[in-house]
Amino acid sequence: MNSEYVINDDTIAVMAVTDSCCKVYEVDDEFMVNKSINDIIELSCKYYGSSLKGRLDGSKHILGCTYKLPIVINQYKNSIFFTTRSYKSGDTYIICYNNISFYEKVDQRTRIYAPKDKIIMIDERYKIFENHYSRANLLYMKLQLIKNTSIC
Repeated sequence: MNSEYVINDDTIAVMAVTDSCCKVYEVDDEFMVNKSINDIIELSCKYYGSSLKGRLDGSKHILGCTYKLPIVINQYKNSIFFTTRSYKSGDTYIICYNNISFYEKVDQRTRIYAPKDKIIMIDERYKIFENHYSRANLLYMKLQLIKNTSIC
């Protein structure tokens, strides 16, 4: 079991298993990490030059809302992650907006399709997932506008 993990381009999702253990889904791998999901997010944000609070503040400013915000973890690649629960919740997960090819409703759950035919099933109602996916999409679009806007 790994004791450190930094979210990267291959990360599809990180799901809390317990308060101090997470399952990481990458494009080519799945493994456990002996850290809380909040610790993984915080370490990853700091690795790319900010903090979770800084990322949340940036999302609040860009989107104009205050709860269950998507965040940019790697600003160089616009890697956007979202959750439908609190980042501090013990049973939460974070999902990479950029690595979702498609998603669909399956009973009371949501099935996520990712690159290389990877499929992940999450215990979240489809409509809730869709709302948070849409919010991540809005953040992505607004960041693209900012990126393409000349300041000078």
